[in-house]
Amino acid sequence: MKRYKFKGLFISSSLAVALLAGCGGGDNDDTNANADTGNNADNNAGAENTGNNDAGEENEAEASDSDAETTIRVAWWGGQERHDMTIEAIELFEEEHPDISVEPEYTSWDGYWERLSTQAAGSNLPDVINMDNSRLMEYNSRDLIVDLQPMIDEGLINMDDVEDVYQEINVDEDGKVMAISLGANALGIIENEDLLEEHGIELEPGYTYEEMMDAMHQIQDATDEEFFGFDFANAEFEMFFVYARQHGQSVFNEAGDGLGYEDEVLVDFFDMVQSMVNEDIAASHDIMMDYIDGGDSMLGEGSAALGMAASNQIIGAQQTTDMQLGLNVMPSVDGGQDGNWIRPSMSFSISENSEEQEAAATFIDFFTNNLEANEILQADRGVPVSSTVREHLADQVDGAIAETFEYLELVENYTSPADPLSPPGEAEVRGSFQRVVEALKYDQVTPEEAAEQFRQESESMLQ
Repeated sequence: MKRYKFKGLFISSSLAVALLAGCGGGDNDDTNANADTGNNADNNAGAENTGNNDAGEENEAEASDSDAETTIRVAWWGGQERHDMTIEAIELFEEEHPDISVEPEYTSWDGYWERLSTQAAGSNLPDVINMDNSRLMEYNSRDLIVDLQPMIDEGLINMDDVEDVYQEINVDEDGKVMAISLGANALGIIENEDLLEEHGIELEPGYTYEEMMDAMHQIQDATDEEFFGFDFANAEFEMFFVYARQHGQSVFNEAGDGLGYEDEVLVDFFDMVQSMVNEDIAASHDIMMDYIDGGDSMLGEGSAALGMAASNQIIGAQQTTDMQLGLNVMPSVDGGQDGNWIRPSMSFSISENSEEQEAAATFIDFFTNNLEANEILQADRGVPVSSTVREHLADQVDGAIAETFEYLELVENYTSPADPLSPPGEAEVRGSFQRVVEALKYDQVTPEEAAEQFRQESESMLQ
């Protein structure tokens, strides 16, 4: 049973008005938040815009020179802008809590999990761990993170201004609060609005996959320029999560020891992906990976009109181009269900081996509720979960950052309750899906063969 205390509405209408005003008044290039976000969807979808996977060598800042009685280690992943903003927020924390010194541990997405794995094996995890949804159940099942509910009950972490929708996915079936959300986002489609307007295309929320493909054909037929159409951004797995839910099914079953959809649903999805590539309205696998590896953006240069993304990735995407980008909801299935969901973009957990859990909780509370800190962080980790912080930032953000705030209010109308967190082994299952999709795009397998291969591989991984 859940015992954390939340209150409030999703986003007030007054906040929405303020965000709309802010969106119209600023230069998108002034936004200084990096686009990389907190789960695999966030690190794959639009990865060419983030700098997350190519952040380079691990960076570790020295502990501050102070007379602090307590030192905590805080770990996170990301690009250089996130690193700089987080360090600045940490310095503010140390000013307000001179008895606590923070040792930051920072690296790229891939290096981050490799490092944590090594630290976990040596019972040397940082006190505060930046956690991703796809890894949370794995760390919880291994008893590597503590229950934060007692710290909420004691008032060390104030959740009074946090609504259920932002946090409930971080609570396991036994009521253990495994993590505190650092920000919220949702999957969506980044649009090159200039390109769509040039061709007289407007995809109203509720548009279908067929209408999306028709729009890509319309641009392809009308242009002599290089045009790839839709950018899957290596996020086909995330897209299938939504597609399965739109059919009333789930990628994983309730027990987490197998798959939860009928093969026909995946065959239909794979057929759509393969057809889009073969009809030249989606980038081929090699072109997509060239853009990702090169840190370039099809959307930013106008060679794609639509692309998969986590909503806060528009911030980094907009920084790559003078063209106007926007967010739209995911395509819908005609007669289907709402498949999207609002989720933590990333979260903070406290490690079981931490000897300074009270100080770690104080740090998490600071990130969640401190207004000045969130002015520094600029919603880089997603729309803030505290309603007080959101309302405070509403008058200060503009451009792409404001767009992320507005999008969460829009997408609420196209969401349904989240599935349980992915089971341990999700990373391996994702890898299998990506390998199968690559073969599919090269016409090495049929949709039926791809669906069968994925089921065989993934179910053996989940046993």
